[in-house]
Amino acid sequence: MFRAALHFQDGGSIDLAVAPGQTLVEAAMAADAPLRSDCMSGRCGACIARCTEGRVARETVAPAIVTADEAEAGIYPTCLTRLESDAAFALDYPLDPRPTDPDRHRGTLVAIDRLAATVSRLVIRLDDPDRFRFQPGQYVRLRPPGLRVARAYSIASAPRALPSIELLIRHVPGGQVSGWLDGGGAVPGAVMTLQGPLGGFSLDDRAARAVFVAGGTGLAPSLAMIRAQAGRMPMLLCFGCTRREDLFLHGELRALEAETPDLEVRIALIEGAAGDVREGTAVALLAGDPCVGASYHLCGPPAMVDAARAVLRAEGVPPERIRAERFALGA
Repeated sequence: MFRAALHFQDGGSIDLAVAPGQTLVEAAMAADAPLRSDCMSGRCGACIARCTEGRVARETVAPAIVTADEAEAGIYPTCLTRLESDAAFALDYPLDPRPTDPDRHRGTLVAIDRLAATVSRLVIRLDDPDRFRFQPGQYVRLRPPGLRVARAYSIASAPRALPSIELLIRHVPGGQVSGWLDGGGAVPGAVMTLQGPLGGFSLDDRAARAVFVAGGTGLAPSLAMIRAQAGRMPMLLCFGCTRREDLFLHGELRALEAETPDLEVRIALIEGAAGDVREGTAVALLAGDPCVGASYHLCGPPAMVDAARAVLRAEGVPPERIRAERFALGA
């Protein structure tokens, strides 16, 4: 029997017994330890952790959920990680206050807004919010009425907004949830089924400054973190969309910037930039920004996340200071 020391962002720790051949996630589930996971196949990134001591065996999958330099730094999905000695792991979220265990929930759609040609905002009131505690950056799997599919969407609201949660959903041609949105089924009063909270994406509040790079509806988890952390640390949001008709929440982001101490918001469009919206990508908004003491939080299309990570690594930012939401966008 091996021992795994789990060290959480807030300084909390748990000592875990891990049997030979058992993955770290399997051991955590057996002991009811709060190591977050979801897909159990190494493809969602919810159980990402960094091994700081010890020897481990890592099963690989294609496509890999972590980059080569992350793997070199000991960062990988713990659902595919088996111990070969006693080991220690750093987890990118606090031990307390703990989210509730993932479970099925019901809620009612209370508001829907078409924010842009390609984006809608849903506000859902949970039937039993006392059973649903989440940390900013986490997501839910949403199944609208009449559909047999569930899709993952990050929560855009802060925990204080409960019993309501806010989701940003991108309209995808041919997508089932998009078809439900466009087909008239998404009306106030519709009863929704959710699973959650899920995911390990979270704010690094130990850094001197938090930087968010968001593309499209990848804005959602960044918005939740900013809303929850408002006024507590310097923050920079770099938000990008493709065209003017895709841009959403422009006015709300400017209002949030105006009312939040030490928050700077930069917005970019690849096409149609004007006024206070710069030309280029969300990643380009990082140009000239000092990296010293900052933590980075990336969420958006995979190509944007990869580009942002490449720029930051070229600037010498170590992998452990770069966090990314790894799910592809749902349809």
